Amino acid sequence: MNDPEAVEDLIADLPEWATTEEIADVMRVKAQTVLKWNREYGLKSVSIGSRVRRYRKKDVRDFLLRSDETAD
Repeated sequence: MNDPEAVEDLIADLPEWATTEEIADVMRVKAQTVLKWNREYGLKSVSIGSRVRRYRKKDVRDFLLRSDETAD
């Protein structure tokens, strides 16, 4: 998804620091998919303790803008 306007529209309602579940809801995928993007495809996150993970809205935007470039 390389259209900046579409990405902005998609993530417009995300808070500045989103949870895995919030991103999954916006992207209409399972939370496990978001975790896979984090582990295998470089979606940046910040861990708070061992069970809490947050994603910065800017990092989600950057990930979506370059996602087509990394597709096989």
